[in-house]
Amino acid sequence: MKINLKYFVLGSVALAVVSFMASCDKMDPNSPGVEYMPDMYRSPSYETNSITTFRHDTVSTNRMPVAGTIARGYMPYTLTNDSTGYGLAGRTLHNPLPNTPEITEQGKVIYGKFCVHCHGAAGKGDGKVGLKLPGPPPAYDGPLKDLPEGKMFHTITYGKGLMGSHASQLSVEDRWKVIRYVQTLQGKKEAPAEAGAAAEDVKPTAKKGGKKPK
Repeated sequence: MKINLKYFVLGSVALAVVSFMASCDKMDPNSPGVEYMPDMYRSPSYETNSITTFRHDTVSTNRMPVAGTIARGYMPYTLTNDSTGYGLAGRTLHNPLPNTPEITEQGKVIYGKFCVHCHGAAGKGDGKVGLKLPGPPPAYDGPLKDLPEGKMFHTITYGKGLMGSHASQLSVEDRWKVIRYVQTLQGKKEAPAEAGAAAEDVKPTAKKGGKKPK
């Protein structure tokens, strides 16, 4: 019995040494050694919003958006990308932003980033890229002088002719801002800035020797 116990202990020690050496293999310094049940922490990943089959059951990896869901802050553009929608935009769409120097200046900055390379600094259609196109953009103070702002918005949203859609680059607000600046290139004037504070914002002052107003 003592001999069997001796061999058992020696065998256990030898097995432990071999296991330790195998887990500390220096052949691959990035190897974690012997992994016990790796599927417990190396589970397969799935693509977002994908559907997979698990044990003959169809499973969605995460909840799909409800049909008709609209992202917060996003306003759908319902006019169609055709001549009918283009004409309807010109008749019904109007700029919701005030025609002020501040809005126009912001639109000028956007114009310089996204439009000047084709339409040119003064809107003459003489941008460096525009001159290389088969047909450069018409001048804003020429053929496009009376282009309605609604048609501008429709064109920026969907694109028209050689111009591609800029809906992914410009938010709805930025589109209307750049339209305010384009209107100055058409020759339209900005609304004059309000002079002074509004009447209701002016607090009356008491006359010398009189009572303070209530």
